[in-house]
Amino acid sequence: MLPYRSTAAREHLAEGYTRPDSLTVDIHGHMLVPEADALIRPHLPAASLDAVKYAGEASRKVNVQQNIDRANELAGTAERLAEMDRMGIDVMIISPVPPQFNYLADAGLCLEGSQIINDRLAQAVTEHPDRLRAIGTVPMQDTDRAISELERCMGELGMLGIEIGASAGHDELSADRLDPFWARVEELNAPILLHPTSFASDRLSDHYLTNTIGNPLETTVAVHHMIYGGVLERFPGLRIVLSHGGAFAAAYAARMDHAWGARPDCRGRISRPPTSYLKQMYFDSIVFETDQLAFLVGKFGADRVLIGTDYPFDMAEFDPIEHVLQTPGLSAEDQAKICGLNAVELLGLKPAEFGRAKDGPLKANR
Repeated sequence: MLPYRSTAAREHLAEGYTRPDSLTVDIHGHMLVPEADALIRPHLPAASLDAVKYAGEASRKVNVQQNIDRANELAGTAERLAEMDRMGIDVMIISPVPPQFNYLADAGLCLEGSQIINDRLAQAVTEHPDRLRAIGTVPMQDTDRAISELERCMGELGMLGIEIGASAGHDELSADRLDPFWARVEELNAPILLHPTSFASDRLSDHYLTNTIGNPLETTVAVHHMIYGGVLERFPGLRIVLSHGGAFAAAYAARMDHAWGARPDCRGRISRPPTSYLKQMYFDSIVFETDQLAFLVGKFGADRVLIGTDYPFDMAEFDPIEHVLQTPGLSAEDQAKICGLNAVELLGLKPAEFGRAKDGPLKANR
């Protein structure tokens, strides 16, 4: 078993491969901030989080061991930069680990934790400005505090955007109270990475289903609420990146349109077919198989797909550029866009500011 190596979901290029000459950018890599857990966990224990609460005993043991195995990779930068070199990733956009969203904590406490996290991520960028950029976290359970920390992220800390969970505490992302937040996100032109924590239940306790099914299911639920709830109609300038290839919503979107056409309760807050709003979003490449990546590009366009890794977890994609190069039907221009140029445009990056991964032609790491 090689949990932090090449995926078992596809064959790999034994002869190696050559990356695009243009900048390569990972839109989806995580950093843990232990100081935030020291503050929050006495008040919001990890055992209260769905991904932990509903996990079976075998999965819990693996998760605990992973936190030990990957402690340096999770919280540090030295191993991260070395693995970026191996993967051919020039720039990683670091974001908080989802268990540190802390939306179920007291809002003031969550804000304090968010500030600790955001300050640490900004520090990592300051230490490695040629390889890292960051997006922050905000207390989504409190609209005013979320707006305040969003503004601090985009202003004082120089972040590129924020990462949010697939719900806002006890509210859906389409809750009316969040309209001022979405309006400010749109005004600031702040990209958002939407990342799940888990849509869990007792039925998902075995076989790590809290993640393999629960994570994409939670993203799928969030996407449907945002679309049917009219968020993307009211705020068409939002730039949202959906993690894990858009989850089940991207693969089965036509069912939304059918419901919109067949039922009045699916039409109340939108004026167009739901898939037209889905096409306003962006998708990371973490789908593991070439035919699924080809489907994503064919459905939504090469301009809407960006490479992600979900680094440094065992559910990550550790050969993201190889995945793009293996996928049939992509032109060299498409490959360069997906591997980094789309992120350059979305995030407003200046390629001249960045260094390059040290490795040239890469071998799949098995």
